[in-house]
Amino acid sequence: MIIRGKLTVKYHTLFTKKFLIALLALVQSLAVFAAEAPLKVSSVFDLSSRAHKGTFFELMSDKSNGIKAMLDKDYVTPVKVVDARTFRERASNFAHIKELEAKINGGARGLDKAVSEMAGQAIPVDKMYGTVVTVLRKNGLFVSTNPQNQSRLAGALVPVIAIASGKGVLVRLDQDTYCYNYGYAVGSGGSNLVADELNRKTGRSYGASASRGAYDPSDNDYLRELAKYAAHADERELERFYKTVFEILLKSDSSRIRDLSDAGQTVIADFMAIYMAELDRHLMTGLKKYEWENALTEITMLASFSASEHGVTLDPRGGPSNDSERGLVNSCKLADKDRLVGFFGVGTDGSGLDGRNKQRRHALTRKLVAEQRKLNPALVAKVEKLIGSRSGVDIYDAVMNTINDFRTQSTMNKNADQLIDALVEFMLSTRATASDMNVLTD
Repeated sequence: MIIRGKLTVKYHTLFTKKFLIALLALVQSLAVFAAEAPLKVSSVFDLSSRAHKGTFFELMSDKSNGIKAMLDKDYVTPVKVVDARTFRERASNFAHIKELEAKINGGARGLDKAVSEMAGQAIPVDKMYGTVVTVLRKNGLFVSTNPQNQSRLAGALVPVIAIASGKGVLVRLDQDTYCYNYGYAVGSGGSNLVADELNRKTGRSYGASASRGAYDPSDNDYLRELAKYAAHADERELERFYKTVFEILLKSDSSRIRDLSDAGQTVIADFMAIYMAELDRHLMTGLKKYEWENALTEITMLASFSASEHGVTLDPRGGPSNDSERGLVNSCKLADKDRLVGFFGVGTDGSGLDGRNKQRRHALTRKLVAEQRKLNPALVAKVEKLIGSRSGVDIYDAVMNTINDFRTQSTMNKNADQLIDALVEFMLSTRATASDMNVLTD
């Protein structure tokens, strides 16, 4: 009995230790993969509360309580820079902080030194860039001696320092998915397009998801991420993705994000970060210039076809310069991540997704819609009717011009549910019938 008792106690102690070790490992693993809560910033717009009705365009453009109104107010109040210790605690919220620190002499300590020198100062938003450049140069903190590289680094650090100091507008999409927006000039509303040429260059937006911290994706970052995701997403995932996109845009409803894969949630976060940035710039001009949010969404719509194995896309292999022509190519000839980057270009005739790139994109979308009009005439006619357009239009172009227009919001609100279903069906059809469409030849 005594021996059995000792063995029982020993076994129980061993079991308890193993259980505690396993439990601790589980807790630690959950901590690693748990989404980091967003930082506290100047203003919060909680889309996940479902308290906001109407289109996202209405929520963005509302002059009293809209997201742009919040951004305008945030722009005219200064950044009060936090101390280095507080900054260090908050900097981990950004996915690329280590990448930025690697470009600074002394790494994290060098960045902390720069923040310490600015701590406590109330710096106007439009003076932050110059202040950061001066501090970094004064202390010999730039690793690169190239002025362009120094400028890019300072431009990337400014919003990180400002948001960590409590500036910016947070748009919360769900519990784990959110976007920071910072530093967008107010704009003239279209009365001074020359000034808006400079205003459009202001601002940064960041997307964050359950599986990745806050990050400010470039157009090419997003196009590669989207292409890889769409290339491998099955029909059910793709259906949920497009449903999520258009429920946000047409109903301000982001509740479906939780139904997506981790990759899908991150794509949505980055899409919304860029979308808000570009819609704000479009609104700066009173919708007279820079409809880049429409271009972004058109390419997102195209991903179901152009990122698929049987799709067709713009060939990026000649490089991004708009000075050379860019023809169509079978998507299967490209790596999955490169199947959408052909829609981006740089040059004198419009950089990014606009200008010459818009003309090339629409040459493809017109062919796609024409082919779908043969295969699914009733569906194409339904979309045209729901957006109030004439027959024969390029659906990709017409849908986005209708969604982001002050004059069409009542129609969008009225037809939202039907239009969402029709657009999702259209996108899935372009993938399902990709082999049946002839878009490579005129």
